[in-house]
Amino acid sequence: MTDKSSEELRFVVEQHGRRSFYVFDRATGLSRYPSFTRRGAQKIADHKNAEHAAGGTR
Repeated sequence: MTDKSSEELRFVVEQHGRRSFYVFDRATGLSRYPSFTRRGAQKIADHKNAEHAAGGTR
């Protein structure tokens, strides 16, 4: 993923500790959906971004 595409995404992954990752919502400023792996958090972020792009309210 390039820097330009990550700037356009609403949900991004943040690291809060050695094994602590959260999905950060840029629109609300909240970190949610904790995960022990970056891969797991990225999977959730990708899912949430796809929902948002499709107009889902979930």
